[in-house]
Amino acid sequence: MRELPAARVLSQVALRDHLPLLLEAIADMMVQSAPPPAEDALGSVPDVHALERLGEGFDLRQVVTEYRLLRRCVLRLWAARGLEGSPEATAVFHDAVDEAVTASVTRYMRARDRTFQALDSISAAAIGSPDVSSFLPQLLQVLQETVPVVDVVAVLVCEGDLLRVESAVGVEVKKDWRGRVGEGLSGAVAATRQPVLVHEQATDARRISPLLQAQGLRAAYGVPLLLDGALLGVALMGSRTSQEFSSEDLLLFRTMAARTTSMLARAQAHAREQQARAEAEQSLARLRASEERRKRWEEIFTHLGVGVVLTRVQDGVLEDVNPAFARMHGFTREELVGRPLQDTFAPESRGTLSRHMGVADSKTHHEYESMHLRKDGTRFPVLTHVTSFRDESGQVVQRAGAFMDITQRRVAEAERQRLLSGIEAERARLAAVLEQLPVGVLLAEASSGRLMLSNRHMERLLGTVFTPEEDLRAYGASVGYHLDGRPYLDGEWPLARSLLRGEVVEGEELDIQREEGARASVLASSAPIRGREGTILAGVLTLVDVTPLRRAEAAARQAAEFGEKLIGIVSHDLRNPLNAIHLSVTQLLHSEQLPPREQRAAARISKAGDRMKRMIEELLDFTRGRLGGGIPIHRKPGDLRAVVRQGVEELEAAWPDRQVLLHVEPGRYEGEWDAGRFVQVVSNLGSNALQYSPPGSPVTFRLKDEGAAVVLEVHNLGLPIPPEALPHLFDPFRRAASEGGGLGLGLYIVEQVVKGHQGGLSVTSTAPEGTTFRLSVPREGAGPPGPEAAGPR
Repeated sequence: MRELPAARVLSQVALRDHLPLLLEAIADMMVQSAPPPAEDALGSVPDVHALERLGEGFDLRQVVTEYRLLRRCVLRLWAARGLEGSPEATAVFHDAVDEAVTASVTRYMRARDRTFQALDSISAAAIGSPDVSSFLPQLLQVLQETVPVVDVVAVLVCEGDLLRVESAVGVEVKKDWRGRVGEGLSGAVAATRQPVLVHEQATDARRISPLLQAQGLRAAYGVPLLLDGALLGVALMGSRTSQEFSSEDLLLFRTMAARTTSMLARAQAHAREQQARAEAEQSLARLRASEERRKRWEEIFTHLGVGVVLTRVQDGVLEDVNPAFARMHGFTREELVGRPLQDTFAPESRGTLSRHMGVADSKTHHEYESMHLRKDGTRFPVLTHVTSFRDESGQVVQRAGAFMDITQRRVAEAERQRLLSGIEAERARLAAVLEQLPVGVLLAEASSGRLMLSNRHMERLLGTVFTPEEDLRAYGASVGYHLDGRPYLDGEWPLARSLLRGEVVEGEELDIQREEGARASVLASSAPIRGREGTILAGVLTLVDVTPLRRAEAAARQAAEFGEKLIGIVSHDLRNPLNAIHLSVTQLLHSEQLPPREQRAAARISKAGDRMKRMIEELLDFTRGRLGGGIPIHRKPGDLRAVVRQGVEELEAAWPDRQVLLHVEPGRYEGEWDAGRFVQVVSNLGSNALQYSPPGSPVTFRLKDEGAAVVLEVHNLGLPIPPEALPHLFDPFRRAASEGGGLGLGLYIVEQVVKGHQGGLSVTSTAPEGTTFRLSVPREGAGPPGPEAAGPR
């Protein structure tokens, strides 16, 4: 048997384990006179022997060979000892051996087919499932279905001195469950590395694993999972209904455990391979990233606009420089590498270089300024940043320096200081000007509205000390009133409108409440201060105190109203005695008994009375114009030619020694006019022209038709009106010259009558052309005044 390859590893006991039982059963058959059938006499010995040999790796030929060798050995022993049995006994022997061979072969084939079917199911389950967590549950499920008496199957993986449940079928296991090697059934299998069978766990001295103890199992069987002498884990199976596993079941379980071992090893190898591949890919990715970073740093080092150098610690020699550092000093990189760093410093800065390097070695980095030297000998300021690199022991092994030319920075700093000085000077001058201004000035920031600046006049105007406010809501603390008495809201203040909406406010009059309670009238002006992009940066407010002016205006207005009322009363009361004088003089002039001398005196009295009457009427018109809203105008349809001709005739009668001409151009002159007032206009303008013109020169009236309006021009020669008198020519109680009498109300009344007709009045006066008054009156009373209604030009 030792010549068989499968038997060479078996022990002597394994070779003869079932032979005594077999030979004893054959011997009993041979001595019986009527031996039982061979299959009954041999019992299960051939079956068990076949399963044992199948489990040991014997093929079918080797199993048959073992029986042939057994037969040969018996026959040789008989021949050697001279023992020859009867033909019946010999036939029984050969029939028994043949039956044993037949039974073994049959059992072997049946067990092998069952095992192959189970292995095929396992292989199918393992296809495409390289990881343990996916194929183990399927393998255990196949085992449970193949062996009907098996209720629980589990595989535990060895992790040092512990066993962890990798997969289980028929039992609930906590994910973190661990068992120790040497404890329980699984621990005993792992410790001895031999299969362990428990027939009845309730009476067996060996306690099964705590994993299976609570499952109510009767029998349990554990097999170590060994690969090249290394323990990978333990496979367990158990039954709740049976206390015995058949040899075929045990063989099948061991076979599947062996297949589990190989798959587990393969899965672990695959997992290790995957992990190694992942680690390799990660390492490769890190290497590529490191290479990319190195390339980026090389690009940065090469193209950086700041000079960068690497120096040795021992002697300060330049190990590498970037192009910017070389250009900064007027060298090439090749010319600088290998030279001491101090050669790039100006002589006056080289003495401090060692001190700065010592400071840089004592901390993470150090920054300082120094003078450097170019190749052409010129000097320039540089800002240097030094970083010291250390090894694992903390020893400085290299230094890196970054160098920036700060020439422009120095120039810019000097310019900045100059500008700051100028700004401070301008600010001081502005503050001085603001303090001396006779108006209050306030400056606020946009868009918060924070008050930033105020002058002393503003504080005196408001009656309080200036305090910066944070936002526009604080403006509500100030009390201001519109001219109609309404209080100002927060967003209505001129400064708030300028800050919020960019509004420009000019001369807005308002009343403010002072701190002590008194009111002041002010003119407020505000405007936004904008930046280059047009955004509002701040706002400025000015307040002019017009309280004294308003008081003076009120006093003057009261005095004027009093004088006008007085004039009206006096002129009205003078009419009665003047009428009595006029009637008496008229009666005397019509008397034939009055001597010529007294007649001349009466005529002078009559003219003086007429003059006083006109003066009283002018005073009454003036009073009506000031107190009654203007001289009353009563327009009626009529022809303006007749009205003007009437006025001219009255002038001719009053001035018989002067020439008064009337020219009426072709056209239509019908319209609505106040004929009496228009005669008054003709009389006043004509009297004014006759009074201020040479005696021999004519006064000309010219009437024109201009469509919607009628124009009347009055022209006279003589000295022109002084230019300074033209703006006040139509003011009451004023005269262009000192000659002549009257109150100076004639032209004022003319202007009021023309305005009452919604017309316009102008005057031109030059030495060569003389003086011309031009008035334009619309035919209809409705509508606004004409374009010349604003007054004299």
